[in-house]
Amino acid sequence: MDKYIQQLIEDLEKAAKNPPSPDYIEPPPHLEEEPVIAELALVPFKTIEELTGIGQEAFPELNDLTARHWRAVLDAIFKVFDSLKIKLIDDPKGMPKEWLYETITANWQYEVQYLPLTGMDLELCSSDPMTCPYGMYCDCGHEWPDDEENFEIEREIPGEYEALLPKIAGVIDAGLVCIFFDDNMELIRITQAEYYNPEDPDPLLKIINRDDNDIFSSTNKFTIEPLLNYERANMMEDFASGLRVEPLRSRLLNALVSEKFEEKFNAIVLQSDEKQNWLNFKQNWLEEYVRAVIWQDIRIDCFLSEKVNGFFNDDGTPIDTNTVPTPNLCMLCKSFYTGDSEENILCILNRNDQRNEPDFKCEAFESI
Repeated sequence: MDKYIQQLIEDLEKAAKNPPSPDYIEPPPHLEEEPVIAELALVPFKTIEELTGIGQEAFPELNDLTARHWRAVLDAIFKVFDSLKIKLIDDPKGMPKEWLYETITANWQYEVQYLPLTGMDLELCSSDPMTCPYGMYCDCGHEWPDDEENFEIEREIPGEYEALLPKIAGVIDAGLVCIFFDDNMELIRITQAEYYNPEDPDPLLKIINRDDNDIFSSTNKFTIEPLLNYERANMMEDFASGLRVEPLRSRLLNALVSEKFEEKFNAIVLQSDEKQNWLNFKQNWLEEYVRAVIWQDIRIDCFLSEKVNGFFNDDGTPIDTNTVPTPNLCMLCKSFYTGDSEENILCILNRNDQRNEPDFKCEAFESI
């Protein structure tokens, strides 16, 4: 697989260096003075597959890849997007990048416009939680307030995690993988080489799993990986776009389209009067990124817990508690009104077991 991925990356980079020729457009007379509008109106839609010459089937299934594979492929994909002037703008914050790999490769036949003059904003979200390719990680199920143009979801995490955000941000900014356990707030720093391509995985697994054989352990473990190249570029673009200082703003934006964008960007901004503003901006940006990763992890765990936990029949089929009948005897019992969650579980299971019995019996009945 290593050789295949290397070849795929080379093909993607070749496509990035050789974007298609712009479609010839003969603007109508009323748009001769508006080339941007003419381009937008007349350039045909084509699939990403057509524009790159790389078929969707070229991308392996995620299950066949390791993290170092899909990270490298994603970086190459975003080089292609840059060459096509395509910017993905709706990928959910904190979404695992393996899911992003799945989403993009599954939509490789998505139709886009190649607009060299202005570029195209790519949005893959369907605005329907049932069909959105971002799945559980998307926020398309949230309703935007009518009075807020730029609504931002409030990503709340436990207060004890807040103090760790600056430290974790520093770890991933240094290019390291950070793992922390919430029982003792322990942080583990691992190099990318050790994490993604260890010579011997056993010591790494012992560190990550802490030799914990207790499958019922309530300890939460969070893994925050370093930014991909496109994410670092987005962070820098966010800063440069917000500047009102010229020519610094233009110089920084121009640096981002060069081959060694990060090196050139830092060389410019760290020698400018905006040095400290940039360092503060980067720290805040990274902390919010870490917050989003943790928030998504907690949110999905809660979602899956609701799906996995619950009440089940002996044959494994789930019990819909809303359809379990409540006998008259229960309405006269103290337990029905106490609100004791453990007692309520036993009551529901007992009522469900006897739902088809003509006479309901309960040895725990205690009259109100």
